[in-house]
Amino acid sequence: MKIAIAQLNPTIGNLNDNAKQILNAAKEAADLGVRLLLTPELSLCGYPPRDLLLNPSFVQLMATTLSQLARDLPPDLAVLVGTVEENERSQVDGGKPLFNSIAWLEQGKIQQIFHKRLLPTYDVFDEHRYFEPGLKPNLFPLNLQNSQSEILIGVTICEDLWNDEEFWGKRSYAINPIADLAKLGVDMILNISASPYTVGKQKLREAMLKHAAIRYQKPIIYANQIGGNDDLIFDGNSVAFNCEGEVVCRAGGFKTDLVILEFDPKKQDLVSTNDPPLPPLHKGGMPPLSNHPQSDPPLPPHTNGGMPPQQKKPPTDTPRPPHQKGGRPPRKKHTQ
Repeated sequence: MKIAIAQLNPTIGNLNDNAKQILNAAKEAADLGVRLLLTPELSLCGYPPRDLLLNPSFVQLMATTLSQLARDLPPDLAVLVGTVEENERSQVDGGKPLFNSIAWLEQGKIQQIFHKRLLPTYDVFDEHRYFEPGLKPNLFPLNLQNSQSEILIGVTICEDLWNDEEFWGKRSYAINPIADLAKLGVDMILNISASPYTVGKQKLREAMLKHAAIRYQKPIIYANQIGGNDDLIFDGNSVAFNCEGEVVCRAGGFKTDLVILEFDPKKQDLVSTNDPPLPPLHKGGMPPLSNHPQSDPPLPPHTNGGMPPQQKKPPTDTPRPPHQKGGRPPRKKHTQ
C-alpha cells in the first residue's frame, strides 16, 4: 500500500489557497497510486492561527471549505487534513470552544474527525487558550488497495508524540497517546505536525521517533510543514521509521515535498523505497555546508580580524596651510 506525505507551506488564514495546495498534492498522489495522503497539523488554516480562531465566521468558513475539499478530492484516496472542529459540549459542560483536529476525508465526505490530546502551552505555544484536549485515542480502519482486508491506523497530532517517559525520563502529561494506540493493536502510527525549527531539533525528533518505533514495535510516519509564520520557522524534514527504528524515507528540509513510501501488510511494516538517499543531517537537520554550491568567487585574504588592510591615502595636490592652537587655522581679520 502506497502512502504519501504532502509537506506543505500553508498561509495562515488563507483557506482557499491552503485547500488548493492540498488538492493539488492529492491529485498528484492519486496519479501515483497512493492510498493514503498525510498533510500537516492545521494544514487547512495554517499554524498557528492564534486569535483568528476567536472569530466564529472564520471557523464556520473553515468548516465549509473542508466539506468542499472533501467533494473535490479524488474519491478513492484517503486524505488526512489538519483543521479545527467546534466543541459542541462547551456551552453545556464548559471548556474551550474548539478542538485541534484531523479530518479523514474519503469518497467525497468527512469520514471521521480526530482531536489532539496533548496541548502545549509553553515557549511559543499557547494552545490551551483556544482548544479543548481530546479524551480518547484516535484510530481508524483503512481498506487496502484491491483487497478486502484492512489495516488499523493510529493518529496523533504533534505534541501527542512528545510524552514518552522512557525517552525523556519523566512525563509532562498524565497520558501517553502513543502507548495507548500501541495497546489497542494499531498496525501503524501517524504523527501530523507543525513543529517549529530550532538548531538541533531534527536530531532530537528523529531520536524520539526511533525510540518510539523500537519500543512499541510500530512503524511511525511523521509529517511536518514548512514556511515562516510570524516569529516561527518550520523546516519540514518529514520522516518515517520502520519497526526496527530504521529511516525508511525523509522529505527535504525547508521546501515543499511529496514523499511516497510503502506499507507491506504481510510484514506489517514500512519498507524502503528506491529513492536515492538524502545527504546526512547535521545540526538542526541542515545538510552539510560543503554540499552548497558556491556562486561567488573567494574573497581575498584579510588581516586584522578578517578586515581588509587599510591602504594609505594618496597625497593631496596642494598642501594645507599650517594650523595653530588646537589644530585650527588662524582667523582672518574682518573688513568693513
